Amino acid sequence: MTDHRWLELAAPYALGAMAPAERAGFEAHLAECATCRSDVQSFRDVVGLLGHAAPAAAPPSGVRERILRDARRARPLGTRRRVLPWIAAAAAVVLALAAGYGYWSARVAQTALRTALDSARVRLDSANQLVTAILDSTVGTADLAATGKPPSMRLFWNRARNVIVVAAFELPPAPAGRTYQLWAIKKGQAPVSVGTFNTPPSGRAVITLRMPAGFKPDLSAVTEEPAGGSPQPTQQPFLVGAWQGG
Repeated sequence: MTDHRWLELAAPYALGAMAPAERAGFEAHLAECATCRSDVQSFRDVVGLLGHAAPAAAPPSGVRERILRDARRARPLGTRRRVLPWIAAAAAVVLALAAGYGYWSARVAQTALRTALDSARVRLDSANQLVTAILDSTVGTADLAATGKPPSMRLFWNRARNVIVVAAFELPPAPAGRTYQLWAIKKGQAPVSVGTFNTPPSGRAVITLRMPAGFKPDLSAVTEEPAGGSPQPTQQPFLVGAWQGG
């Protein structure tokens, strides 16, 4: 199971819907995978909002009588006929405010939940698309590595869809005004740009790029280039790897 296959388990784990044996294996993976930990936390945030998603409801029937009873006990001296209408009016205002606040709170919670669920759905759809691309029978792979030290990178090229999934590890963000650029290289020909990308502070990233139509490289490489990329590499690649299979 690759790092990306684990992404399918983030949602059921956050919901507590995994079998004990499967849960133990996933937790062992979480200890080493910041990406999956981030996904699990995102789903837990959504689950946490579920408790605030109940629809607005009228206050219990006993609330009105309890407010009136307490108000009568604290009423000032005077005739009963003149005091009770003011008490009733005050109680009605309190009930109206309570009901209005409850309705507003529920609406805010529902809006936040809907936004969070939409975001989670997008993440799931994106993860499913990545998994589908990687598991296709036409996929070729390339492992790019530096000599004797991190970072490293694995590429998955889905030839049927002409999509490359880039999985980067221990690759710090490019300096300000710079970017990383992926190249497709065929022996005897000039390198062809596949696209530019960057990584977050964690140094781990999954990016999708498109292979130039009709191009079948022998190698791929990564260089650091000026922001926006370059027509051709301006420095020696720091990550290089050959394509296999597919």
